[in-house]
Formats: sequence, C-alpha cells, structure tokens
Amino acid sequence: MRAREQIVYALNVKSDKIYRTTVENVHFDKYLGVAEITLETAKEFCKRHHPDKYEEFCQESTEDQYPVYIDFEEILTAIENMPSYQILLKVIKHQSIATVQEKVFLASFVFLQLLRSHAIMNSMLEMNSELGQEKFEYFIQLKWMLSDADLLFKAVAPLVFSQWTLYRTARDTFPLTDSAVLVNPNSIMTALSPRLMLEISSSMNARENEWHIKRSIKRSKMREFRRRTIGNTFREIIFSDEKVLRRWQNSSDFRQRVKTVEEMGSYNLIVTRLGERDLWHINAFGNQQV
Repeated sequence: MRAREQIVYALNVKSDKIYRTTVENVHFDKYLGVAEITLETAKEFCKRHHPDKYEEFCQESTEDQYPVYIDFEEILTAIENMPSYQILLKVIKHQSIATVQEKVFLASFVFLQLLRSHAIMNSMLEMNSELGQEKFEYFIQLKWMLSDADLLFKAVAPLVFSQWTLYRTARDTFPLTDSAVLVNPNSIMTALSPRLMLEISSSMNARENEWHIKRSIKRSKMREFRRRTIGNTFREIIFSDEKVLRRWQNSSDFRQRVKTVEEMGSYNLIVTRLGERDLWHINAFGNQQV
C-alpha cells in the first residue's frame, strides 16, 4: 500500500468530529497553490520589482497572452525530492540521527515544513492581500526566498546549534496536525512520525555534533506536546488510533480550540494571538547570532 493510501482517523476542529479517511485526503489545501496572473497585475509586479525592464516588458506583452496561471504545488513537490525530505525518511526508519549532515538536513526540513504549513501559507496570503498584493506575488517571493542560499543558512543555522532531543517510542504515540512545527520562544516540537518526535530547545551550551535520544516520553512532556499540537490546529489532527483522538477531543484544550476556530475571522489574527508569537519568525529562535 502506498503511503498516501494509508488509513488514518482525523479529528476535525471545525466540525468537531472524528472520521476515517486516507492520508492523501488530509492536510491538503485544494487549489491553494494556484494563482492567476493578468496582464495588468504582471505589469504592476514588473514595475515594482524590475523597473529597469518595465518598458521592455510592456512592449513584449499583449492581452492575448493573458491570463496565465502558476501552480506552486509543482515547486512543493520538487522540494519533497530534496535531500532534506529524503533524510527525514532515513531518520524515521532508524529512529535516530547518524551524522551532523543528517542533523543539518533535518533542520532544513523543519524550516521548509514550517513555511509550507497550512497556517503560515494562509496567513501570509491574507497579509499580502491586505497589502494590496496579488496571490501570485507571494508564491514568486517565496520561490526567491527558497533560492537564496544565504537566507536559508541564516534561518537553519540557529536550529542546528541548539539542543536536540528525539523521543522515540515502540508504538504510535504522536498525532500530527496540519501545522505540525510547533514553535514557542523556548523550543520547537514536531512529530516526525507517529513514533518519533523531535524537540529543539534553545541552549547556550549546545553543539552542532550533539543530539540526545530518549526511548520514552514523560507524561508531562506528552501533555505539553498535546497542548501545543491542539493549539496549532486549524483543520484536523490525524492519528492511527481513534480512541486517542477521542480523548483529545474531550480535553479542555480541544474544547477551547473549537471555540477559537469558530470565532476566528482571520488567519493573521489567530496565528498572532494563539499560534505562539514567533510562529513564522523561526530565525528568532536559537542560541546563535548568525
């Protein structure tokens, strides 16, 4: 069975229901990455970002060439073929990190996964819209950012030079939410698999070539993971065990999250207020000034 055909249970925060589904039908924003570009908006974009080429662009562009469409999903698919995602599969298989290089690639995965999360992408699209920018502009700027090696280094390095702890278990333990990189000022948590959770903690004494493996997780740490996972959910949480999701559904944290999502009118508002203040400012985290 292909990975996307795996059966899971989904706890939906909007409907407040649990249902049986497949992996390919969850944590997916249909048409989110598709954006229209008209001749007028293309000219405005060129004027702002490439003023030296504006006259040439206007002369070469005609109405019959537009509208055109870009599909950012193709870029996201290409990202999944990068070493960062391939190393993730290796780490999941062995439930451990073997080398510093694997740690660096895994740190890159954490950063990329944050950027492509449901909450961040929708929030940034809202923000761009409020600034009067077209949807396609965000995707082009994101592509530019992902092509900037210096920027990526500055974003990933603070993660690498922090304290890493892998919590691994013998059975499925860690449900996965739609915005799975859980950031607060002191640590980042993310479920790498149902049996492996990574915590990156700010530490002045952390070294690039160090990481810790724990073969169990304390109840207090698991409660923290549950609270932060629920607090970062905008659509659904998926897991292999319906009973676990039922317990989460009945928790006070989830009851509050249902209310919060029902009342939210903006991704920007909800991310800022309840999604941890540094949710997308991952570069502010860490113990190194790069």
